[in-house]
Amino acid sequence: MLFMGYGALLARSIVRNDSSKLKRLGSITSGIGLVLIFIAGFGLMAKLYNNSFQTWMLVKIVIWLFLGGIIVLINRVPSLAKLLWWAIIAMGALAAYMVYMRPV
Repeated sequence: MLFMGYGALLARSIVRNDSSKLKRLGSITSGIGLVLIFIAGFGLMAKLYNNSFQTWMLVKIVIWLFLGGIIVLINRVPSLAKLLWWAIIAMGALAAYMVYMRPV
């Protein structure tokens, strides 16, 4: 949901569409996605790791904060839309890598 919402917002910025309905839909979808990621992540940490904190989890939290704050740039600086598109994909790939490989 997070990536789908951001995709809609970024596409809106790239084509320079000022649709408030599309902006609202993308913002709501990405917000719900962020909340679900937050709840699922901490729930999984509590269940699998008995609330012990590992370094890779800190990296995941920083990525989550980055993805949560990037909506401001998407909406206020539409000229960065293409760069943010690739940055969001990279953050998603890094988050997946941190979960599966746990390098730190």
